[in-house]
Formats: sequence, C-alpha cells, structure tokens
Amino acid sequence: MKIFKKNMYITYCRNQKSLNVVDTTQYRRDAIAGEYRPTYLIRVSDWEKVPGKQVETGYCALSYAWEQSGDVVQKENGEYDCIDNGRHCIVEGYDMNKGDLTTMTLTEEEKYEVQFLPSTRSKATIKHVTYEELLQQICKDFEIQYLCNTCYTVAIIPEVHIYDPKHFDDVNPMRDFKVASTRTLIDMGQKSLWWKRSWTLEEKMSSKRILVIGADAHLWQHSFHTCNIPTLYYYFSEWMLDYANQKQGGGSVNQALSQAHFWNEINIKTTFHHFYRTIATHDLSILCFGSNLFFNGEEYPANTMKNHDLPSWTGVSGLHLYKRVTTTTTWLRPQHSICDDMLLHISTKYYKTISVVQYDCGRFSPLSHDIDQWDQQIDNFEKREAVKGPSPRVEEDNALIDWAIQMTRVSGFYATHYYQPQDAPVTQARPLSLTEDCDKCIILPTLLKSYSLLAKRTEEFPPLRLFDGYAHDYFLPVIKKYVDTANGTKGRYKAIGIYYLGGMLNKDLISDNPDEILISVFGDNVHSEAKEFIIQ
Repeated sequence: MKIFKKNMYITYCRNQKSLNVVDTTQYRRDAIAGEYRPTYLIRVSDWEKVPGKQVETGYCALSYAWEQSGDVVQKENGEYDCIDNGRHCIVEGYDMNKGDLTTMTLTEEEKYEVQFLPSTRSKATIKHVTYEELLQQICKDFEIQYLCNTCYTVAIIPEVHIYDPKHFDDVNPMRDFKVASTRTLIDMGQKSLWWKRSWTLEEKMSSKRILVIGADAHLWQHSFHTCNIPTLYYYFSEWMLDYANQKQGGGSVNQALSQAHFWNEINIKTTFHHFYRTIATHDLSILCFGSNLFFNGEEYPANTMKNHDLPSWTGVSGLHLYKRVTTTTTWLRPQHSICDDMLLHISTKYYKTISVVQYDCGRFSPLSHDIDQWDQQIDNFEKREAVKGPSPRVEEDNALIDWAIQMTRVSGFYATHYYQPQDAPVTQARPLSLTEDCDKCIILPTLLKSYSLLAKRTEEFPPLRLFDGYAHDYFLPVIKKYVDTANGTKGRYKAIGIYYLGGMLNKDLISDNPDEILISVFGDNVHSEAKEFIIQ
C-alpha cells in the first residue's frame, strides 16, 4: 500500500467567525425535519445507532470530501482507501484579529497544520484528533445531536477561511452581506474538493438549508422561498438552495451542468456519454452556455470534462448558466435527436444566419483589459439606471457597453461579440457570449428562458432579503459551421454559445410571450424546407 495523497487533514478553529450579517443561531435551532423520522439515526456523542422514533429533536445530513478525512492510499489491487492517522487539528483560543490560517502554514506536505504567530501562540492551543473526534467537536459546537437526512446539511469545507479580519466589519450596501463572504464563495467554488465531487452534487442541490463550516469561518444559508429567514443574496442562494425549492417544479439541467463539468472523477467517459445523451434528448437547455473567459482574457479554472472528448453541444468549451434555465416550448420548436455517435441532430425551418463582430470596448476588448476603465463604465451604467430606471438602451454612445454589462449581470458570461442588424442603429444590437471567434454564425429557434431571483428588503436593520418572484431573460443557442474534410465532417456544426435577447424587467422585449419573441426574430427567416443541423 502506498500513500497517494498525504496529510489531507482538516484544521478547525472553535472560535469561528460568522459570515452572516445577523445572528442565525436561533434559525438553525428552529430548523426541523418535520414529523418524519428515519428508521435509525446516528447519535453524534457516541456514534451509536438509535431508533428514529425515539428522537424528538432535529437531525442533520453531513457532507464532506471523503479524501479530506485522512491519508489517501492506493492498495495493491489499485483501489483507493482513506486511513485516518489522527492528525486533524482542533484549535482553541486562536485570535482571529491578529492573523489568519493562510499565512500560518508549514511545508506543502503539512499545509493543514497550524503554526502560530508569536503574538497569538500563548493564547492558542492545538489538539490532534481523529476525524470522528473532529466531527463530534463540530457537532457539539453547533448543537447537532443526530445525523441522517435531513433537517439541514452540514458541509465541512476546510478551504473556507479568513483572509482579512477587517472584511467581517464591512457590509456590501447593495446586497447586505459581509465582504468576507465574497472570498468564501471563491474558496467554495474554485478551491474546495467538496464543490468538485460528484457524490456531493445531490446533497448540494437537494438542500433547503446549509451550514458551511470552514477552518475559521462559517456560513448559514437558507432557501429564499422560506419567508422571514435572513438569507444572503448571492449566487449560492440563487443556484444551490433555489434548485430544491423551485415552485415551478424543481431546478434545471443547466444548474447541474454548471458544476458537473468541474467534477474530479476518473474513468467516467461512457457514463457521461449516456448522461449527456439522456439530458439533450429531453431538454435543449443544455445549449445555454457562454464564454469561459474572464475580463482579462484568462480562462476559468480547468474544466475536467474536457478530458473525455465530449461533443461541443455538451458545453465543455464554455460555462453553463448557474441559474435555472428552461427550454420554452412553442410551435417553432425544432425536432432533435442524439445518435449513437453523440451527434445532436436538429431539424427546423426557422434559423437565421447573422454576421457578428468582436466587442471593442472596455473589458471585452481583444486589445485592452483595463479593469479600472471597466469599473468606471459600470459606475456610469448604474448612474444612468438610477436616473432613468430600467429602460430600453437609447443612447448610441452607451448602447453596446450597456448590453455587455447587462449580459454579465444576468448570466455571469462576458459578451464577446455583438450582432447589429444591417442599416439598423446600434441601439438595436444584441450581445453574444461565444466560446470561439467567428464573423458569421447561426441562431436557432430554441428559446432559452432563465430565472433570476428577485428579493425585497425589509425595513429593519440589517434588512432581510426575502423571495419576491423571478425576473426572466431570454437567450438563443448559437452554432457555426465546422469543416474538417480530412475526417469527412464537411457540413457539420459546432455549438459555440448564446445570443442574448434581453428581458422584460429592463423592457428589452415588447412581449413575454414565447411565440411573439421568436416570431420577432425569425419571422422573416422561415425556409420552405426544414434543414438538419448535425452538431458535433
């Protein structure tokens, strides 16, 4: 047996800082799982199995990355196991205002050990424990007596930690959450093993309430659909907790795929071919993805699904919209199917070829990525909005940049190109977010409708954010010709992103009726015979 990953142990500081603006302790205490009780529950204090009917209090589900519970070793048969050598750390009395765990690490092999600064060493103590002992301490601190499914989910994410204690004193005035929570989202979404594991996806997306426990900071998050509960308003609530609480029938494929492409799994190509084929056969919202580039031209963290030779229509070259997306069914809906060669066949009389050009302003310029310039453009955009309120973009000097900002707001994608109808003013242009450059592409009549949470603020301070319905935005999938005559693929196409039509909240569209929206786009582009697009 050999060590595969060494020292994957967790450091837990008992005097944690909360990322919530208000004290959520009572909300956690009041969270119950209803009258139902499982046949058995696990009592944390001694890890004994007890009959569920004997338990009157609530109980929680535990979610964590398996390989962070000890040393990952490879056995002689090639399989992996996790050996707990009791090197998890419980830290007492650490002064959060004088340092942070990111600067107090030893060698890379011992990065989960704590080295105390001279100013705090006399106050802090450290105890090495097994993973079970660590969980017992965490559950004791957060008043959790029993584990199963599920009063709420307890997510152990040691990558979540404090960067600067001052961030806990600052509250974002626009969304009423602590500035420190911004870094937490980065830790959770880009660094944590927990976020990248397929077996935690169901736990994430089925949870109405989650307690995230990091190394020295924690976060309680409640579904927006539960009234009078203080909820941080950012994509964690909009994507994850909203998935399990949609009043219109659950989350969407796009929300799952926005994470699935970053799982770190092995030997899953066959499984994923079946997975994508099943999805696309029933739901073309899989085509709702955009560019994977940041403002400075750098790529989003590595997409692990690129290793499995998946076709373009799965979105592996871009990013899927994290919000709920549905394929709006209308009489224009094209016929589609997936063949055994993983080719997506779409047949329709309604399609439109458009000429597009790259954005050449601010953050989206291929020549300039000046973040200060872009921040100033956003400030100007918000000032215009504050004066006019949501309205059609009527100023030609600002039209393109306003569309680019709006697309980023509603989708998280950066606009890479735009389409301006011939002989039309720039105010009639629309942005696209594409995974590769082109000067001509095709838009298809599959109307993709996204749902953005709307929140209302209460009068109290700090104000609560409560669910107040949805704003809707509309997109169309974009494809381009793909020619590789050497391999006999002439006449095939690639899926390369989305075309943003706008939304009703900003009065971009004159109607919220899907048929009327599609007719406004494709009414003059109906062809006498259906064309089959073979997308690889």
